[in-house]
Amino acid sequence: MNFLKYFTVLFISFSFVLSNYTGVNKKEPFSFQKEKQGSVIKSENNNLKKELIQLENEFKGDYDEIKTHYKSKITSIKDMQKSEIQALKKNYNNRRKAIYKKYGVKPPKNQDNNSMNNSDVYSPKNKDTVKSPYKKLKK
Repeated sequence: MNFLKYFTVLFISFSFVLSNYTGVNKKEPFSFQKEKQGSVIKSENNNLKKELIQLENEFKGDYDEIKTHYKSKITSIKDMQKSEIQALKKNYNNRRKAIYKKYGVKPPKNQDNNSMNNSDVYSPKNKDTVKSPYKKLKK
Protein backbone atom coordinates (compact mmCIF):
# COMPACT_ATOMS: atom_id res chain seq x y z
CA MET A 1 0.00 0.00 0.00
CA ASN A 2 2.82 2.38 0.88
CA PHE A 3 4.58 1.51 -2.35
CA LEU A 4 1.48 2.49 -4.35
CA LYS A 5 1.29 5.91 -2.66
CA TYR A 6 4.97 6.63 -3.26
CA PHE A 7 4.69 5.47 -6.84
CA THR A 8 1.70 7.77 -7.59
CA VAL A 9 3.38 10.79 -5.98
CA LEU A 10 6.59 10.07 -7.86
CA PHE A 11 4.72 9.56 -11.13
CA ILE A 12 2.76 12.82 -10.80
CA SER A 13 5.83 14.85 -9.85
CA PHE A 14 7.81 13.29 -12.72
CA SER A 15 5.04 14.16 -15.17
CA PHE A 16 5.12 17.80 -13.99
CA VAL A 17 8.87 17.94 -14.46
CA LEU A 18 8.68 16.59 -18.00
CA SER A 19 5.70 18.70 -19.03
CA ASN A 20 6.25 21.55 -21.46
CA TYR A 21 5.83 24.49 -19.10
CA THR A 22 7.40 26.91 -21.59
CA GLY A 23 4.69 26.29 -24.19
CA VAL A 24 3.00 29.66 -23.61
CA ASN A 25 4.82 32.84 -24.53
CA LYS A 26 4.29 35.30 -21.69
CA LYS A 27 4.68 38.35 -23.91
CA GLU A 28 1.98 37.32 -26.36
CA PRO A 29 -1.64 37.21 -25.12
CA PHE A 30 -3.95 34.29 -25.74
CA SER A 31 -6.09 34.29 -28.86
CA PHE A 32 -9.24 35.32 -26.97
CA GLN A 33 -7.40 38.27 -25.37
CA LYS A 34 -6.17 39.77 -28.61
CA GLU A 35 -7.98 42.83 -29.86
CA LYS A 36 -9.13 42.43 -33.40
CA GLN A 37 -7.65 45.33 -35.23
CA GLY A 38 -7.75 45.94 -38.95
CA SER A 39 -7.17 42.81 -40.94
CA VAL A 40 -4.87 44.30 -43.53
CA ILE A 41 -3.01 41.67 -45.47
CA LYS A 42 0.72 41.75 -44.91
CA SER A 43 2.16 42.27 -48.33
CA GLU A 44 4.78 44.31 -50.05
CA ASN A 45 2.26 46.06 -52.30
CA ASN A 46 1.88 49.47 -50.66
CA ASN A 47 -0.96 50.56 -52.96
CA LEU A 48 -2.98 47.54 -51.87
CA LYS A 49 -2.33 48.35 -48.21
CA LYS A 50 -3.37 51.97 -48.68
CA GLU A 51 -6.62 51.06 -50.41
CA LEU A 52 -7.47 48.41 -47.83
CA ILE A 53 -6.82 50.82 -44.96
CA GLN A 54 -8.91 53.49 -46.70
CA LEU A 55 -11.73 50.99 -47.24
CA GLU A 56 -11.60 49.95 -43.59
CA ASN A 57 -11.73 53.58 -42.41
CA GLU A 58 -14.71 54.29 -44.69
CA PHE A 59 -16.45 51.22 -43.31
CA LYS A 60 -15.87 52.35 -39.72
CA GLY A 61 -17.21 55.82 -40.51
CA ASP A 62 -20.33 54.47 -42.22
CA TYR A 63 -20.87 52.00 -39.40
CA ASP A 64 -20.68 54.73 -36.75
CA GLU A 65 -23.02 56.93 -38.80
CA ILE A 66 -25.60 54.13 -39.01
CA LYS A 67 -25.34 53.58 -35.26
CA THR A 68 -25.92 57.26 -34.44
CA HIS A 69 -28.86 57.54 -36.86
CA TYR A 70 -30.36 54.38 -35.41
CA LYS A 71 -30.08 55.73 -31.86
CA SER A 72 -31.72 59.02 -32.82
CA LYS A 73 -34.55 57.19 -34.61
CA ILE A 74 -35.11 54.93 -31.60
CA THR A 75 -35.30 57.88 -29.19
CA SER A 76 -37.79 59.69 -31.43
CA ILE A 77 -39.91 56.53 -31.71
CA LYS A 78 -39.82 56.09 -27.92
CA ASP A 79 -40.93 59.69 -27.40
CA MET A 80 -43.73 59.24 -29.92
CA GLN A 81 -44.87 56.05 -28.16
CA LYS A 82 -44.85 57.83 -24.81
CA SER A 83 -46.99 60.71 -26.09
CA GLU A 84 -49.44 58.30 -27.77
CA ILE A 85 -49.83 56.32 -24.53
CA GLN A 86 -50.44 59.50 -22.54
CA ALA A 87 -53.10 60.61 -25.05
CA LEU A 88 -54.71 57.16 -24.88
CA LYS A 89 -54.78 57.29 -21.06
CA LYS A 90 -56.39 60.74 -21.10
CA ASN A 91 -59.00 59.54 -23.59
CA TYR A 92 -59.91 56.49 -21.51
CA ASN A 93 -60.01 58.53 -18.29
CA ASN A 94 -62.41 61.00 -19.91
CA ARG A 95 -64.59 58.17 -21.22
CA ARG A 96 -64.60 56.49 -17.80
CA LYS A 97 -65.61 59.76 -16.10
CA ALA A 98 -68.40 60.19 -18.66
CA ILE A 99 -69.71 56.69 -17.91
CA TYR A 100 -69.73 57.37 -14.16
CA LYS A 101 -71.47 60.68 -14.77
CA LYS A 102 -74.02 59.01 -17.06
CA TYR A 103 -75.08 56.57 -14.34
CA GLY A 104 -74.80 59.10 -11.51
CA VAL A 105 -72.19 57.16 -9.57
CA LYS A 106 -69.18 58.70 -7.89
CA PRO A 107 -65.92 57.24 -9.16
CA PRO A 108 -63.98 55.20 -6.60
CA LYS A 109 -61.10 56.87 -4.83
CA ASN A 110 -57.53 55.81 -5.47
CA GLN A 111 -56.67 52.98 -3.15
CA ASP A 112 -52.93 52.99 -3.71
CA ASN A 113 -52.33 53.91 -0.06
CA ASN A 114 -54.70 51.22 1.21
CA SER A 115 -53.46 48.45 -1.06
CA MET A 116 -51.37 46.96 1.75
CA ASN A 117 -54.37 46.61 4.09
CA ASN A 118 -55.56 43.38 2.49
CA SER A 119 -52.17 41.71 2.24
CA ASP A 120 -50.61 39.33 4.71
CA VAL A 121 -47.46 41.43 5.06
CA TYR A 122 -47.20 43.34 8.29
CA SER A 123 -46.32 46.99 7.95
CA PRO A 124 -46.51 49.25 11.00
CA LYS A 125 -48.65 52.38 10.70
CA ASN A 126 -46.46 54.56 12.91
CA LYS A 127 -42.86 53.72 12.25
CA ASP A 128 -41.60 55.91 15.08
CA THR A 129 -43.37 53.88 17.77
CA VAL A 130 -42.21 50.48 16.55
CA LYS A 131 -39.59 49.04 18.86
CA SER A 132 -36.96 46.65 17.74
CA PRO A 133 -36.82 43.25 19.41
CA TYR A 134 -33.09 43.76 19.79
CA LYS A 135 -31.88 45.99 22.57
CA LYS A 136 -29.62 48.79 21.48
CA LEU A 137 -26.15 48.63 22.91
CA LYS A 138 -25.19 51.51 25.18
CA LYS A 139 -21.75 52.93 24.63
